[in-house]
Amino acid sequence: MADIQLSSQLFEDVQQAVLRQQPDADQGVILQYLAAVMGYMLGSQRAMTSSDRDALMDDLCAFARHVVDDLTQREQEASQPPAQAFGYWTPPGA
Repeated sequence: MADIQLSSQLFEDVQQAVLRQQPDADQGVILQYLAAVMGYMLGSQRAMTSSDRDALMDDLCAFARHVVDDLTQREQEASQPPAQAFGYWTPPGA
């Protein structure tokens, strides 16, 4: 997989594109559109063999899962209270 750069602007642009198509779309419907676009674009790759398309679909789904898991882990780490400090500190030269 290539390195990609995600940004809040990209997310907003994608959501706005779907909302222009379907103004009442909620987050679930927006995600359905994204999945359908991915499936359509992959299915349109006539130069790829069926097994290559299947393998790429598996890779893309695994990548999406990795992004979800990474974000979930970051949110959990950010919400954990700081650990209790312990021990003694002695100022330098004391």
